[in-house]
Amino acid sequence: MSRHDSAALKQSPLACPPKASGVPLVGALPALLLERFDFLEAAQRRLGDIFTLNLGFTDAIILCHPRHVQHVLVDEAPRYCKGGPVWESIRTFLGNGLPVSEGEFWKRQRRMIQPAFHQQRLAALTVKMGEVIDESLAGWEQAARTGAPFDMAEGLMRMTMNVMVRAMFGSGLDAADEERVGHELAYVIDYMLWGMMGQGLPGWVPVPGRARYREAIRFIDAVVSRIIERGRRSAGDESLLSLLLHAVDAESGEQMTAAQLRDEVVSLFAAGYDTTSVGLAWALQLLTRHPEAFQRVRTEVDEVLGAQVPGFAELRRLPYTRRVLQESLRLYSPAYWVPRASAEEDELDGYRIPAGRMVLLFVHLIHHHPAIWEEPRRFDPDRFTPERSEGRHKHAWTPFGAGQRLCIGREFSLMEGQLILARLAQRYEVSAVPGREAQVHIGTSLQVKGGVWVHLRHRRS
Repeated sequence: MSRHDSAALKQSPLACPPKASGVPLVGALPALLLERFDFLEAAQRRLGDIFTLNLGFTDAIILCHPRHVQHVLVDEAPRYCKGGPVWESIRTFLGNGLPVSEGEFWKRQRRMIQPAFHQQRLAALTVKMGEVIDESLAGWEQAARTGAPFDMAEGLMRMTMNVMVRAMFGSGLDAADEERVGHELAYVIDYMLWGMMGQGLPGWVPVPGRARYREAIRFIDAVVSRIIERGRRSAGDESLLSLLLHAVDAESGEQMTAAQLRDEVVSLFAAGYDTTSVGLAWALQLLTRHPEAFQRVRTEVDEVLGAQVPGFAELRRLPYTRRVLQESLRLYSPAYWVPRASAEEDELDGYRIPAGRMVLLFVHLIHHHPAIWEEPRRFDPDRFTPERSEGRHKHAWTPFGAGQRLCIGREFSLMEGQLILARLAQRYEVSAVPGREAQVHIGTSLQVKGGVWVHLRHRRS
């Protein structure tokens, strides 16, 4: 849309998107808290793919179609910024790291970090990742020998944390820190969604959970500080941290300051750990409920790898295993929403988008859109075959964002997920514990509530 079009829009009689039902003062919050995605899906059926939601403290425009992703994140991206209470809350933890920074500063940081995620570096990381995965699996042996119920969500949390720290930052966590970091990080990520409601309040006003949140950040910062200090003493290794420590922006000739380095390390650690850990937990939940799919993973892994430890080249020969991850991320995308703020007035689907309005690309609704996905609630990895994907909107599946702000760690996360599923399939039979169904918990990201409880048994053949 041109500036002339924008000026004309301000004089147009376009209406804002229709508003979902709510109650005075708190709007749709009570229904959203009680009914979660069911409430939003019902609103989409009733009002269409674009509607307004009164959240009590602000109105938000909910967008539910891939064409909205194209508009907001690609075609008209300069009109939509990372502003408003959601991003202000996230910045209290991530600072000005890559996921939240904007403009020329973001471009500079992206230029400096991008080389760490080039294909050659990812290929080199597979060996280290495989070592860490196997070390973590060794800690599951007692559960496999006894057949006692095992929480796969907890096990994967520790595994992915160790992969992230060791493979990306060159060294592991101290044993005393490992468990606490996972729980503190889970609290921080969960709190940020609710913390946005208190963003406008003075710091001295008591907000439930805020003191606990700040203490969790202090602990994580202390751990990250130790990781960075170890990285400084290990100059010459090929970890991501080493690259960040020595990166020089080609255009400005500058290196990162200590504060910038902290923000990028925390951002990469939090984003990489949370997306992969939660995504894999949901994948295992689905595979144990669909044993025929698990058998297909096992057959594919046996045919391609046998007992061989998978490397980067072998991952390309495990297409069904990758499709399992894609389908799991469709059904249960950890990044279930993408918030933006309209920097200026805009038009979308014939509706007016006022300047300064919170806009939420609701990934969960896009991933379950009945006009795009046949039987959207059904687990069907083969919907991602090339034949069945042909003609589907390219943004119908968007768990890692889109456009210039596509998640820098997308391929790292999918590669790690394939490696973990392959090693699990090579080593174990995995079955669900009856009556222990994982539940959805909606926070800043989509979390697993109640664990993913399984029985592990060593494979007999």
